Amino acid sequence: MIRLDTTPVKTLLSKSKIAGFDYAINPYVGCPHKCIYCYAEYMRKFSGHSEEWGEFLDVKQCDVPLKPSKLFRTRVMLSSVTDPYNPYEKEYGLTRNIIKQLVYCQAKVYILTKSALVVRDIDLFKQLYQCEVALSFSSADEGFRQAAEPGASPVADKINALKTLHGAGISTAVMVAPLFPGITDWKQIIALTKPYVNRYGFDSLNMRPAFHRKVMDFVEGHYPEALPLMGDIYIKQDSSYWTKLAKEITDYCHEQNVRADIFFGSFPSYSGE
Repeated sequence: MIRLDTTPVKTLLSKSKIAGFDYAINPYVGCPHKCIYCYAEYMRKFSGHSEEWGEFLDVKQCDVPLKPSKLFRTRVMLSSVTDPYNPYEKEYGLTRNIIKQLVYCQAKVYILTKSALVVRDIDLFKQLYQCEVALSFSSADEGFRQAAEPGASPVADKINALKTLHGAGISTAVMVAPLFPGITDWKQIIALTKPYVNRYGFDSLNMRPAFHRKVMDFVEGHYPEALPLMGDIYIKQDSSYWTKLAKEITDYCHEQNVRADIFFGSFPSYSGE
């Protein structure tokens, strides 16, 4: 069972380390999705928890409201090292309260999540000065989701969430990330979501030492046919795969008139009209 705690903080705002954003807001410390590839696992060493990443969640408590004078027309990301719509958000409503404040601040808000719970706040998204909601997919296969991202929403629920958001006039995006070499069928993800998506982003699986063995064991156990390719990329350090894939995605999205941003490889991204 996940360990739940509350933690007082002086501010919810952090200067964003992600290009294109001024601030990041992470309402929680930790994430119960238990994705085997989670890059945010490094946050565990700052949390003071002995539990494994995915086994604890701290709910931030902050008495200082967000300031319109500081956030007016700034670009704010929810979230960079947690999921703002993890299942416990139903109980705590911390993310919803933050978005209410961002409405007042007239901030430009970008939301990244793996949860269909995001549709709960459509009423607030409509009030934001500017808003984009992105759903993250590493695969359109539910079996992959269950094995690699057990706490995230089912694939069908995320697609339905995109449909609902799009139908409500909210700008939507899909982050095809992380791309698993030889496993992620990114064309299938586009085919299933294209009617409801304004743009796509693509990012590679960046193998960090903390979860390298866990990911390779997962691939060996569930997708052994992809193991040789994964070995070439992550053991032999052959980066040519990503260069070729970036060009393939660029060409395909151009043909399909799909707006896409690629965050790996040496090829520039393509943005369709």
